[in-house]
Amino acid sequence: MTAWKQFEREAGRVFQGGRFWANSGEQTDFAGRVGPHAIRGQCKLVKRLSVEALTQLAEEPRVDVVCVKVRRGAGRRSAALVVFTVENYQRLHRSPEPAAPAQEAA
Repeated sequence: MTAWKQFEREAGRVFQGGRFWANSGEQTDFAGRVGPHAIRGQCKLVKRLSVEALTQLAEEPRVDVVCVKVRRGAGRRSAALVVFTVENYQRLHRSPEPAAPAQEAA
């Protein structure tokens, strides 16, 4: 199995879902869940990726999260990173707002 396919499968499992097959026509690589929310993500297994390119990936419509991992070569492991925009993170992780207390009549 190729490394990028395995990385997409692992990312899908992290988010309690699975990867899309390569030619599915999907913009994203996997779908899953964060609590009650459906989530869709892209995976990038790269030697280099600029912060600008990573930001552009995270800002794409219908992409909730980007998982990225550096390819260092055989036997040289690297940690995977999970990248959200602040807006997506808040939308997916914020607790529901408590109901506002009723105003007393004066």
